[in-house]
Amino acid sequence: MKKEAGFTVIELVIFFVILVVLGAFFWIQKVDLENSFDDQMRKTSINAIYHNLTEIYHAKNGYFPSTINAEKLTAIDPDLLIDPYGIALGEPGSDFSYEGVNCDNKGRCKDFILSSQMEKEATYTRTASSKE
Repeated sequence: MKKEAGFTVIELVIFFVILVVLGAFFWIQKVDLENSFDDQMRKTSINAIYHNLTEIYHAKNGYFPSTINAEKLTAIDPDLLIDPYGIALGEPGSDFSYEGVNCDNKGRCKDFILSSQMEKEATYTRTASSKE
């Protein structure tokens, strides 16, 4: 009897099982890295917005706005107001939220709460109050 060269069915099945397990492992790592990157981008955006509000807007106007948008925050890139899913701050479903606190009837606020929903961490929040 002559033995033919080649792989057995069992060897092929084992190879494909190993390939699938490795593929799943790399997919999970890829998703984890993407989530970490998105969270870091959210923090960068929140910190840029916070800095613009506290160091530029408040210094110029003496108060914080009741709502924010690209027209009010002219010193930052408008793309920073958009979350990783493409939803702008203030729109329903956005990862970012802004709330003016202790506002008068003209929309001038003494404080604010700025936050972002994170994927891998707790909600990232920055708050500020005017020094009046």
